[in-house]
Amino acid sequence: MKTFINYIKLLFIISIIIFTSLARSQDTQTEMAHFIQGFHDYKQFNGNVLVAKDGKVLFEKSYGYANFEWDIEHSEKSKFRIGSITKQFTAMLILQLAQQGKLKLDKPLATYLPDYRQDIAAKITLRQILNHTSGLSNYTQLKTFRDEYSKNNYSVDEFIRLLCSDDLLFEPGTEFRYSNSGYFILGAVIEKITGQKYKDVLQKNILDPLGMNDTGYDSHNKIIKFRVSGYDNGLTGYSNTDYLDMSIPYAAGSMYSTARDLLKWDQALYSDKLLNKEYKKQMYHVSEQRNYALGWEVTNLDKSTYGKPLTRIQHGGGINGFNAFISRIIEDKLLVIILNNTGGAPLTPMTNGLLAIYYDKPYEKATEHVDSKLYNVFKREGIEGLKKTYQQMVSDGNTPRERSLNYFGYELMQMGELDAAITVFELNNQSYPDSANTFDSLGEAYLAAGDKQKALASYKKALKLDPESNSAHDAIEKLQ
Repeated sequence: MKTFINYIKLLFIISIIIFTSLARSQDTQTEMAHFIQGFHDYKQFNGNVLVAKDGKVLFEKSYGYANFEWDIEHSEKSKFRIGSITKQFTAMLILQLAQQGKLKLDKPLATYLPDYRQDIAAKITLRQILNHTSGLSNYTQLKTFRDEYSKNNYSVDEFIRLLCSDDLLFEPGTEFRYSNSGYFILGAVIEKITGQKYKDVLQKNILDPLGMNDTGYDSHNKIIKFRVSGYDNGLTGYSNTDYLDMSIPYAAGSMYSTARDLLKWDQALYSDKLLNKEYKKQMYHVSEQRNYALGWEVTNLDKSTYGKPLTRIQHGGGINGFNAFISRIIEDKLLVIILNNTGGAPLTPMTNGLLAIYYDKPYEKATEHVDSKLYNVFKREGIEGLKKTYQQMVSDGNTPRERSLNYFGYELMQMGELDAAITVFELNNQSYPDSANTFDSLGEAYLAAGDKQKALASYKKALKLDPESNSAHDAIEKLQ
């Protein structure tokens, strides 16, 4: 009888534990849903979110529309462009070739791409390209990239000759500089060694083995079921994003995927299915210059914050109309995936908030963006109201970031609100008087308004603060 009573007590205790665990899980899901809803309500996020532990989904929810014109809502089937998250797949293909003995990471690029300009190819290694310490430039930073190149279709060799063959920015291995050009070149290396197209190697070596049937190399020519449309998120609302030919991001950013497929990818990285332990260790080994490894950013989280040391391995991706984020906490096999199709959603604070909710830590809720707040005031009260609100922000200790104000000013310029744009740039200049960029932007606004004298004065101040500013130097030459 006593044994039976003890058995009943044990069952009762187990039931309490299970009930408590389920209740906590339900509370966590509800809190996560409310947290993300805040960003959606402020029109800062539109897409899918997934949080998983040990491969099991803890939280998954869709927000908003896959296509606004047809009122098609997002679902777990929505396929998003993932931009630079592609880089970790490219890095994996390179590492697989190294594991097979077909290349060595510390050999110079010239060994595998003899047609590339030899003065550079002989100096940089594949590892340096993988961790962005090669000194290669970044073609997406070219001022004429969007207008002159982004809509054209290029062969791999043609694009490398055209936009990936500039002089090195620094001596290889001495600095970190993020380079899409480098990962584009790695795609060419993969094709050269395998004798196959990059997209075919990707399909055969990663996507097919993992059953990632909803992931692939994107192309506007293909009919892709459940492919999401991309939008820009401006002050006046959403608009269709600019066309980008997918031959251009290539091995640096041309993939699409779903949150569920990226969960498969995450789980495979804990196994030896794609890569052995030796090369996985190299994949996560950061350079001396930055906490960037081979296709991944690796960060050791503060023990005092989470109660134990944690390693976060993550990467973001941004491409016309889309941005995406994958974050993995290795010790707890915790995964956060966020996919968005309305431009620059604040995915880092969103990810940090979801992690904080899981670990039961404090977090910051969504707030209205500075540009949105100031623009709404401008619409109601004009420039004087905008100035007054900005000055109140400064007085309250909430001075907007230089970058945010600068972006807001350019948005106003695009809308034809030149007087308001000049006001915003002037306010930014007052708050950040040591920034060459604030003077450069102000000079551009003055010039657009036809005030050449003020434009010249601003550009001269920009050049004084940054003697290497090409934009200021060129503008001064034209104005004098």
